[in-house]
Amino acid sequence: MKTQPTLNQLLAGACILVSAFLSPGASYAGYVEITVNDGTPGSLYGTDPRPGISESGQVTANCVSNWTWDLRAMAFDVNTSSLMVVSGFNPLAKNFDQNVTGDILGDIFVDTDNSFTSPSRAAMGIPAADGHFSYANSTPGNGFEYAIHLIDPSNSTGNNLRYNLVALGGASLLQTGSYNQNASADPAFLIPTVADTVKSTGVSLVTTMSDAQVFANLGLNIGTNGGTNYVFTFDLSAASLANGANFRLTEECGNDLLVGHLASVPVPETSTWVMGLVALGAVILILRRSAPSGSLSAA
Repeated sequence: MKTQPTLNQLLAGACILVSAFLSPGASYAGYVEITVNDGTPGSLYGTDPRPGISESGQVTANCVSNWTWDLRAMAFDVNTSSLMVVSGFNPLAKNFDQNVTGDILGDIFVDTDNSFTSPSRAAMGIPAADGHFSYANSTPGNGFEYAIHLIDPSNSTGNNLRYNLVALGGASLLQTGSYNQNASADPAFLIPTVADTVKSTGVSLVTTMSDAQVFANLGLNIGTNGGTNYVFTFDLSAASLANGANFRLTEECGNDLLVGHLASVPVPETSTWVMGLVALGAVILILRRSAPSGSLSAA
């Protein structure tokens, strides 16, 4: 004889069904690649399978040609306003003291009014002597509206990379570096002051993946160049990206330059929530039909 499901069993099933739609398990599902060719001749160390996008497996010309110094791809999720960077460079392994020459990952500079029509190197046009730095004020005239300012990972906890999202336009300095084998890494860092407005702070979880995992998990085909890929993300929900954005990231030594272009940002999708609400409505209907009369009425 068929037994009537109890209210607790039905509610448990409802929770499982709804969580299946609202689960954050596929946390990378909404990311779309925004990588563009930086417009500079490069030194190849691997095979890039993507026509027109030779950023993975390529570094700046005459520089160290291996995966350790390769900035590989950028992606963006318009639903969460999150920027993703895939790099062979471990952002947690180096010191972020911008006043000391060393192996350092630069900050990410963001252009939100399309000041840069092409992602060429040396956007500020300020030369730097070999092995030294040059500086420029972070006024709006330099073309960047925001900077994702990375914070020394020695002050971070565990596998986290701390950062501030800074609105430019104050007295803070943009810093560049140059070495004899390449052009100026321009700009590389932000040296902030209180004159700049920190729009938000956050934590970027750094994960590691193989080339195959980057393709399987992120949908980014970066080829089979080998080595470890470091994946880190940034919350840009506090920035004004309605008209799109250009992103620029380089290393202090300028060994590679990574550029991303985001077109105008559409209204975030609500399909996941709609599906969840439909599922919840269906569950409530099942509960009402299955439960004994009066069992779902308010006490």
